[in-house]
Amino acid sequence: MEKNDNNDGFTINVNSPGNFIAKEITFKGTVNIGGSTEQGGYTDEQIAQAIIAINGTGKALNSKQKWAGVYWCLRWYCNYPSNVTDFCEKISELPLGDSEFKCDPNNFRRIASMSFMNENPRYMDKIKPSNSEKEYFIQCREVVLALLAELGKAVLPKVKI
Repeated sequence: MEKNDNNDGFTINVNSPGNFIAKEITFKGTVNIGGSTEQGGYTDEQIAQAIIAINGTGKALNSKQKWAGVYWCLRWYCNYPSNVTDFCEKISELPLGDSEFKCDPNNFRRIASMSFMNENPRYMDKIKPSNSEKEYFIQCREVVLALLAELGKAVLPKVKI
């Protein structure tokens, strides 16, 4: 936390998803932490740009199954809905433009119900998928890693107190 001479408060940068716990802090004036368009510190625009970038052709995604990896990532890192129908409704609100493959829960519902999807991808090195799930786990892991790399390029917003 650093004192900012341009205002009466402090600027706090939280550079990782998760909880921020503060004790014995008094706020003067308006405090704005997060907001209706922010998830895990990322705006809808930043999330949409990351989704578009992992395809590389200017379209949102180039296969139906990639949505399973996006679902796994955004569910855990950006607090997106765990219900696939609700997830796709949230995705439909993003500024993705035209997409060859829209987010359709029927296209990845079976993958989303696999046991590894209930594990936090932050610890994917410790996840042991079953033999029947291994191929899908590898594909989803690649999508998660690519999406996180793109999200890492986004500038995190500063929280002013």
